[in-house]
Amino acid sequence: MIRDAFLWLLSSFVMEPAMGEVNRRLTEVGAPQALVRQVQACGLEAPAALAEKAAGDIWWGVSTLVAVAIGMTDAKSVLAEATPGCAAAITMVRPLLSGGAAS
Repeated sequence: MIRDAFLWLLSSFVMEPAMGEVNRRLTEVGAPQALVRQVQACGLEAPAALAEKAAGDIWWGVSTLVAVAIGMTDAKSVLAEATPGCAAAITMVRPLLSGGAAS
C-alpha cells in the first residue's frame, strides 16, 4: 500500500509533468514522427524503470521526489538518468523544449 502510494507520487511529480511538457512541445513544433515514437517508447518504459529504481533505493526515490517537487531537479533529467531508453530521447528533445530548432 505504501509502495503503491509512493510510486503514484513519483509518477505524478516526475513522469507525468516531464512527458506532458515534452509531448506538448513536440506537437507545437511538428517534430518528426521518429522522434515522437522514441518519446512515446520512453513514456512506456519510464514508469517501470522509475519504480524499480525507487524500490531498490528508497532514499533516491524520496530525495528525487522532493527535489522535483520543489524545483531543485528537472523531471526530464531524472527520466534521462533513471531510464536508459529515455536518455537519447530527452537529449534529442532538449533543444525543442528550450525553443531551439531540431537538428
